[in-house]
Amino acid sequence: MIQFLLNDTLKSERLDPNTTVLQYLRRHLRRCGTKEGCASGDCGACTVVLAEADGERLRYRSVNACLTFVSALHGKQLLTVEDLREKGQLHAVQQAMVDCHGSQCGFCTPGFVMSLFCLQKNSDGYRREQALQALAGNLCRCTGYRPIMAAAQQACTTSAPDQFDARQAATLARLRQIPAAAETACGGKRCLMPQTLDQLAQCYLQYPQAKLLAGGTDLALEVTQRHQDLPLIIAIGQLAELRQIERGERLRIGAGVTLSELYRALAEEHPALGRCCSVSPRSKSAIRARWAAISPTPRRSATARRCCWRWMRC
Repeated sequence: MIQFLLNDTLKSERLDPNTTVLQYLRRHLRRCGTKEGCASGDCGACTVVLAEADGERLRYRSVNACLTFVSALHGKQLLTVEDLREKGQLHAVQQAMVDCHGSQCGFCTPGFVMSLFCLQKNSDGYRREQALQALAGNLCRCTGYRPIMAAAQQACTTSAPDQFDARQAATLARLRQIPAAAETACGGKRCLMPQTLDQLAQCYLQYPQAKLLAGGTDLALEVTQRHQDLPLIIAIGQLAELRQIERGERLRIGAGVTLSELYRALAEEHPALGRCCSVSPRSKSAIRARWAAISPTPRRSATARRCCWRWMRC
């Protein structure tokens, strides 16, 4: 069973581990604000935000719901476009999209709004380059990006504390009360969730046929594009030991480190890493899957790997 906060509501669910967050929202909860465009992490229409404890504050990440399995929700807060309005009042990023005429057909708008919300939460002002990066994974085919960038500028320069800031301490306390999950299972499928490297080793020795799940940006395509079943998954994204970057004579990067975490650690020395993926897939795409495993884009991954190894001299 997995437990998480859906906005400020505690959810305890037994779900098929092959279920994506997008499927859960639309089919189980009938929250249809989150759209399915490509089901492969390319268009950003399904963007949602995950918040998790980071010391004494919440850290917000925009992710593609179509590539995120529900097991990744455990111990986190899930926010969708439906959660932003408070007491009938639009959130500042929603109001900015209205004021700047940033929506035409509207299909891509919820994804843009959630990316803007995450940008606002993680910035202390408007910087054009930062806004361009935040929206790089969101595609719009009719409005054009100028009014959307204007909305980003308005949202980031006129932001004020919102309901999420007011509830931050309470949200942190509730997230910390959620116990670690050993596994989630439903319909004959299992997702094991070891909490230590020793537990991971035991799981893999016992189930060598299991698929390892880090970020899921590659593995999820087996489900969403190839329509395959994954009967047994071992999730490693929750392992703190695999989320570490150690500097020394060589740079040691844990297999669970995401591209966003790597970029934050190395941005000053290697700014070109910022061109590897857009923000939403980068916030989930792990080093193990993207550079060390078989990817649907092997040539591009191999090129990135050679370049980054050269940049980092390891």
